[in-house]
Amino acid sequence: MNPVVIRRLGGEDWRTWRSLRLAALADAPGIFHGDLEEERAYDAARWRAWTEAGVTVAAFEADEPVGVAAGHVPADWAGTVELFGMWVRPRARGGRIAERLALEVVAWARETGRSRVELWVVSGNEPAERLYRRLGFHDTGEYELHPHDPGLRKHVMAMGIGEG
Repeated sequence: MNPVVIRRLGGEDWRTWRSLRLAALADAPGIFHGDLEEERAYDAARWRAWTEAGVTVAAFEADEPVGVAAGHVPADWAGTVELFGMWVRPRARGGRIAERLALEVVAWARETGRSRVELWVVSGNEPAERLYRRLGFHDTGEYELHPHDPGLRKHVMAMGIGEG
């Protein structure tokens, strides 16, 4: 197995972000807020803008992208970063790649002076919930119905971060 490298993406890396995001939506459509067909139609400028807003991090194994996560600061969330779009290719799961991706988004949040990171997770996604709890996230009690499947609930998990 090759070592996995975690790298922050810039605007010039928009094709990598697009490839990973579309693969994630195809692999697990019920987990993510986005829609595969809608996002497939996005133009290069939209993908580039997405990688330039906030932070997008990818995991590479032998120069092949195998995982992704992103963080941004929603306009009405003072001091808080939303971690979203976390996904690892099925063949690369189980090697702590997701943990490393999440921690890179948390590091970016800390570097930019934020005090909290929040994320939405679909209720019953036990592997994700275990990962986030292990990293220090806790349930906030906030939830809503999934926008594409009202039979699913998603809830907020959050962690406070310091400057150290």
